[in-house]
Amino acid sequence: MTFTPIMFARHSQIDAPQSNTLQADNNSVAIDFSGTEAIPFLTTILGLDLNKLTASGLGLKGTLDGDLNSTYSYALYYFSATAFRFVLHSDGAAQLQALISEQQLRYDIEFVMRTDLATLTLSGEQAFDALVDAFKLTPGLRLSDATSCYGAQSGEVFITAIDKQSTQYFQLVAKLPELEKWQTYLKQRGFAMSLAEVA
Repeated sequence: MTFTPIMFARHSQIDAPQSNTLQADNNSVAIDFSGTEAIPFLTTILGLDLNKLTASGLGLKGTLDGDLNSTYSYALYYFSATAFRFVLHSDGAAQLQALISEQQLRYDIEFVMRTDLATLTLSGEQAFDALVDAFKLTPGLRLSDATSCYGAQSGEVFITAIDKQSTQYFQLVAKLPELEKWQTYLKQRGFAMSLAEVA
């Protein structure tokens, strides 16, 4: 597992849980979203302000029901003006798919449900340092807004920094065999598996 150094981020004004934990997030889904009219769709239909998304990997939190902590909230990551990734709960994914399908005649947009990807949530005081070390990341970006998030692709794994209920969490999104390797690696470094659902 060799990697080229990649810039990574964390939030500057939120807390990290004290205990170092891992959670297989079986309810999270990744949707890759693209199209020449991706930005008009996201701003007009979802009401998002994409002005902060100026570099690949930057993202923002949004919601389909007005509650950023519900199962209809999502993280949206910017890759280019025509390519984005949603990471969200399966409840929200079903509603988002229906909304995109309904708007596909009006907008030049496409989506792919990434059923080949699984999600692992990581938290704790050592989480950021463990990810920086494991994936040979370069720390340096600080997210000052709790509604901002950040994702970086390192090898086969998409690594994210996200605020959930004013607490710093990280997600690893990858194919299950790859994710299982990293789960084993992180458990060996003191991260305990948790059964609790992260809202």
